[in-house]
Amino acid sequence: MQRGIGKGAILGIVIIIIVIGLVAGLYYYYYGPSGKVYVYLSDPGNTSFVNIYFTITSIQAHSTKGWITISNKTETVSLSSTPQLITSANMPPGNYTEVRFVVQSVTITLANNFNVSATLPSNVFKVPIIGGLDIKPGGTEYLTISIGPHVTLTGNGSYILRPLIIASASNTPPS
Repeated sequence: MQRGIGKGAILGIVIIIIVIGLVAGLYYYYYGPSGKVYVYLSDPGNTSFVNIYFTITSIQAHSTKGWITISNKTETVSLSSTPQLITSANMPPGNYTEVRFVVQSVTITLANNFNVSATLPSNVFKVPIIGGLDIKPGGTEYLTISIGPHVTLTGNGSYILRPLIIASASNTPPS
């Protein structure tokens, strides 16, 4: 007399397959493919100067997993009322709540087309991301950093930049 596989064994195999599927699905969701982020820089409307140039050396975003580097590429960008793409990167899935970027230097072009250097109170800016940046596996997000420059001319003729910075995220490119 041959014995077949019992109902209990079949049920056990089905449960094991379901558990393996759930674990694999959760692993894929949390550690699976990365999402893409595009970082833009804009000036909400500077009329005081011809141009302001930032040399940015690092951009990072913070989540519960710590700081994740978006870019370590040195990039000089001009502030513009039209958002400019400054970098893009693949990032691990997660909710990022803060962006940090390091500014190496600032150059201001005055109305007479004369360039001057400006100092910053800190060369590292940490800015909360309004609503957070939610990177999903295979998804695309857009991070816009708006810098409202506030420039002060000191008594000794030097310039100090104290910007108002806002970071916001969206699932559509800025316009």
